[in-house]
Parts: sequence; C-alpha cells; structure tokens
Amino acid sequence: MEKTNQRIKKIAIIGAESTGKTDMCAMLAKHYNTVFVPEYAREYFNKHDILNYSLNDLITIAKQQLANEQSMLTKAQRFLFCDTTLITIKIWAQHRFNEVPKFINDNIRAEDYDYYLLSNNDIEWVKDPQRFDEDIRDYLFDLNEQALQQLQVNYHILSDVGNQRFLNAIQLIDHYFSTI
Repeated sequence: MEKTNQRIKKIAIIGAESTGKTDMCAMLAKHYNTVFVPEYAREYFNKHDILNYSLNDLITIAKQQLANEQSMLTKAQRFLFCDTTLITIKIWAQHRFNEVPKFINDNIRAEDYDYYLLSNNDIEWVKDPQRFDEDIRDYLFDLNEQALQQLQVNYHILSDVGNQRFLNAIQLIDHYFSTI
C-alpha cells in the first residue's frame, strides 16, 4: 500500500460479544484499502483457559492489544480499524472481578482513537467456544456507551443487519471525517 503523509485515523469498533465487530473491521479495512487490528483476546483464549482467567491475563491481553495496534499503524493507509479496545477489557475486569487493573485504567485515554462505532445488539447472537453471555448483551452495550460518554469521545451507534449495517458504517465514517 502506498503511504501518505497524513496521520492515520484510528477507528475503534466496540460492543458486546457477537455483534459483528470482527467482520465489520475486516470489511471496512478492505473497503478503505487498509488493515485492521484483530481482538487479541480471541487469540489469547485459543491458547489459554477461557473459564479460569485472572486479572493478570487481562493485563497481558491489554498490553498485547496495544502493541498490535502500534505495529499495524505502520501498515495502515488513512484508517486503522481496531476490533475492540481497552474499554472492553475494562468492562470484563469490572464484570468478572469487580476491579480494574491500574494498567488498564491508566491506558484508556480519549485521544487514543479518532472515532468509535458502538456495535448495536440488533444482529443475531452466534455461539462459539469463547461466547457465553447472550443474556447480558444489552447490559454490556450500556456499559460500552457509558464508557464512551465518560471519555467524551466521538461515537455513533452502528445498527442494522447484513450489508445495510456495512453501508451504514461507511456512511458514518465518511460523514464524520468529512466534517472535521
């Protein structure tokens, strides 16, 4: 990919599990001729026990997620799409352990991403070996939105299904970046 001198804009896609974040990142990266950062937690839990993880595991995941983002910035063109952020890890730490590691709190900053898409729960939940919480997706959506509001960042809720959801994402991104 040909590089330009403009700063890469980081777009985070967050939300509850099974809301299409990974697929959306991949499709948007292809559409905008760039790359995306997969959610490192999925890779981590393919190798480790997902049922018995600790706060230290979450710190490891958070550090690697950030390192992967930095690495992919060098390959990005105009946009870098990030499949989840430390917001997700913070929510899981709070939900599972009722505490958040200092490293995670210290590294969630409003300036880390230029724009957020919060993936709505309006698509069908799909079970896989790393998904357990279909019944709390609305609760997790609300926690994600509260986190975005607390950070006072620019975000929109990504809704609809199938190709229309993808088209909505493109429209939101194009509109947002044409106005700044």
